[in-house]
Amino acid sequence: MNRLRLYAIFCAVVFMCAAVITLLVWAEVPIVGNPWPGVFWFALLACLGELLAVNLQEGAGVSVTPTSPILWSATCVLGPLPAILISAIVGVFSMLAKFICYKCTRVLDAHSSYFGVSVYKNGSHGLITELSSMIQGYGAQWQERPLGVTIQYIAAYVANMVVAVGPAGLVYHYLGGRFLIDPGPGFHVLTSFVLPFFGLVAASGIVDLGVWVLHALVVNPVPGAKGVYGLLLTMKLALIEVGLPIVRPQLFMLVVAIALSYLYIHIHVLGFIIAATPVLALRDFFNQWVAEREAYVNTITTLATYMQHYHPYTRGHLKRVADLAERLAREMQLPAESVRYISTAAFLHDIGKIGVSEEILDKTAKLTDEEWEKIKEHPVKGAEIISHLEFLDSIVDWIKYHHKWHNGGGYPATNGVDIEIPIEAAIIAAVDAFDAMTDDRELAIKWECDSCGYQPGDNSRPPMCPKCGAEKRRLYREPKTLDQAVDELRRGAGSQFHPKVIKAFLAMLDRDGVHFSV
Repeated sequence: MNRLRLYAIFCAVVFMCAAVITLLVWAEVPIVGNPWPGVFWFALLACLGELLAVNLQEGAGVSVTPTSPILWSATCVLGPLPAILISAIVGVFSMLAKFICYKCTRVLDAHSSYFGVSVYKNGSHGLITELSSMIQGYGAQWQERPLGVTIQYIAAYVANMVVAVGPAGLVYHYLGGRFLIDPGPGFHVLTSFVLPFFGLVAASGIVDLGVWVLHALVVNPVPGAKGVYGLLLTMKLALIEVGLPIVRPQLFMLVVAIALSYLYIHIHVLGFIIAATPVLALRDFFNQWVAEREAYVNTITTLATYMQHYHPYTRGHLKRVADLAERLAREMQLPAESVRYISTAAFLHDIGKIGVSEEILDKTAKLTDEEWEKIKEHPVKGAEIISHLEFLDSIVDWIKYHHKWHNGGGYPATNGVDIEIPIEAAIIAAVDAFDAMTDDRELAIKWECDSCGYQPGDNSRPPMCPKCGAEKRRLYREPKTLDQAVDELRRGAGSQFHPKVIKAFLAMLDRDGVHFSV
């Protein structure tokens, strides 16, 4: 079944769930008091909150907004059915706003010279710059799709908001929660509001994360991860990459939602103004977190670019090793933390070579013993470089020991001290050796010069770039065929290479081939 059909089924299921939940709420939870003025004000506040969305993953449709605490508060104050109505209004508004901002961004891009590039792109003109930045950020969350898919997307988005609110409202009701607009006799703050409210938040978070994970499994599953492991890995990666970093501020907003509920009951709309300050603070936190993520990516890119400058042929090698290492980590069902970071470690495994003489690195003849000793220093030097980056602490030993043999040989020397080589280092060692043994002209999907990016128009694979003259491989090493490289890995299993790693690697190659990512 193709991905588009799966997505259509997913959208239909979410929409049906939203309809069933709405009917269940209608039947189970009566409307109390007069909630409709509150519906207007909460919907207005939530729509404004949607405009404060921060895009977490460019192109992946992952964003966070301060809307959830507002909907939590609306559920406690007005009841789940009015909150469902508010969530539907906000969903439609969000889609419309994203579309309008997307079109505005296209217009601004087309006429940036008229509006002034310095103001629109990089200016420091206060409100104008902030507004243009907000338009760009919100518009970036919209993607051009066929009309049918667009309708499915909008319906699923609105239904997803309803699904996140409805069950949470039912949990609040079944736990004895009273709706603050008309709590009735016998109301007790702790048992009739606070404790049920925590249940509401927990239910909302679980449902929201569950729908998101299912969406990831349908739209963007983790390649090579199948069955229960694939499901668990997707969930863990979702928690590690997005869930855990926003837990703390969301817990803070839980308190804000409680305060907002109290303030609306006692001072009505003025309570929204008081609650705006922590909401804006939350957005600033998310912006800072996104900036830190971008700095992380930029750091990796800078280090890799520096490595390529010293040794241009390594670019294709680094990409291939990173891809194979991540696939092999999934094949061996390593923890989600390892799967997430191993491609980064593999991409940087040779970063220590920037401390080796360029004359040695670019030498086309066979290296002398003294030159090999210099080369052997690069894992330790690479580990030293990475150790200064706090967010890469976990991969330091992966890089340091990626040339250490399973039987204790290799380098760096440990002076007779037994060390436990991380399995991630053993994975990088195997795929690094495999790629180094084989001909990158055979492994590469398309021939591309690693120095200038030139691609032959006739799909040929020349040993030297016709444009800049760069070599695609070292001349002193005759490359092996894939079968020969596989035989070498088999011979080295148990001595140079970890036997379980080689077994998993060969099984993966036999099943998926070298270019599984295609």
